[in-house]
Amino acid sequence: MSEKNVFYKIEKSALVTAFGIILLFSSAIIVTLIAPNYVDQTWIKPTSDYQVQMYEVADPNIYISSLSTGSSELQSVYRLQRDFTLLAFHEAETVRIVAPPELEKYISRYESPTLKLTSRLMMLRKPQKNGSFDAEKQADTLQQKLQQEWAQKNPKWEEQRLQKPAFDIFELYEIEGNEAFAVAATERILENWVDEDYTILDEKVNQEYHDHSGVIYVNNPLEYRVTHYTFGGEEGWRYDPEGEVVKGIEELKSHPLGFLSRRELIRMGETTYAEEGCWYCHSDQTRTLVQDVVLNGSEAYPAPPSSANEYIYERITFPATRRIGPDISRVGVKRPSRDWHQSHFWSPKTASAGSIMPAFQHFFDYDPRGTGKKVSGVPNVKFEAVFQYLMTKGTRITPPTQAWWLGKDPLQTKEIIEGKKVLE
Repeated sequence: MSEKNVFYKIEKSALVTAFGIILLFSSAIIVTLIAPNYVDQTWIKPTSDYQVQMYEVADPNIYISSLSTGSSELQSVYRLQRDFTLLAFHEAETVRIVAPPELEKYISRYESPTLKLTSRLMMLRKPQKNGSFDAEKQADTLQQKLQQEWAQKNPKWEEQRLQKPAFDIFELYEIEGNEAFAVAATERILENWVDEDYTILDEKVNQEYHDHSGVIYVNNPLEYRVTHYTFGGEEGWRYDPEGEVVKGIEELKSHPLGFLSRRELIRMGETTYAEEGCWYCHSDQTRTLVQDVVLNGSEAYPAPPSSANEYIYERITFPATRRIGPDISRVGVKRPSRDWHQSHFWSPKTASAGSIMPAFQHFFDYDPRGTGKKVSGVPNVKFEAVFQYLMTKGTRITPPTQAWWLGKDPLQTKEIIEGKKVLE
């Protein structure tokens, strides 16, 4: 073979290689940037406004940490932001609210058919005497009035040895600044949601989600406060309704309080789930098979089959290898108890007879933030992260008002499993 032919073949090979690289690169661009525009949009859009608000509004603004220094109990806190967080000040049968005249319009009175919402930054507190508005006196007067009305409706209450009810009366007041922190329930898997009979009293639409078909809101917020103390040379802190105001998000997240947002915990839980190899035994998909929708729901209330848009907020999707353990795609509805999951991770065979799952006792120590070193059965940050991640499974597909586990079927699950509807 001549030297000329050798070089010709080398040049031709290089040309083909370069062309192949360009073709592959162009294909990648087409698949990544252009093809999604022609894909069925239901695959790449959220399942509901509720799902959007849970991930984008609730998760980044709910924070979790210990109830106090060294405590095994947890405390959840809402971060409230002016012109962002929707708030409701809603009276109940034994709860009443007093307010200065300019704030009374924000109170949803007992048995009122319409829920009033606002993103004006306000809270409830024990009535106080401030300036021209004496909330303490007004609360005492209201307490007496309500008890008199109750006595009139129950004229034989003394003969029947009944006690007059004590009404909880709070004062509505406005917060200075642009953010504040309120006490939240720890076991919060679903958020307060309203999609009918409500009105937002803001003068304009302050956030895009305020204009959704329904909204997540915080009901009757009470300010979160802490007390710092020194005992035996050791500094600590504890939750105290009469304590100091948390000055900002930096203080809430810093040592020693050390709060983490639910979004941070969910992402940490997703990573831990991957690192621990949980995906090897547990799938994350309810298939369009009768045994799946019934197993993950019930015969009366079948669970909806999984669809692509359920996973759009996840960084990792776990198809699994084999279904050695139960599928987790609806575990937030099937197993919402934190206590059950603590028992299960600590000793799987105790919680589930015959389980071959290994114990995850490295998920437990003295400190819920994971800084302790002793194994004592108290869950640490790894457990809390995995628990929060698991609680997203199945709970965010539709709003609570349309929940499949209540017997409602907005996704037409029965039609899907009977082949009458094609899963998009």
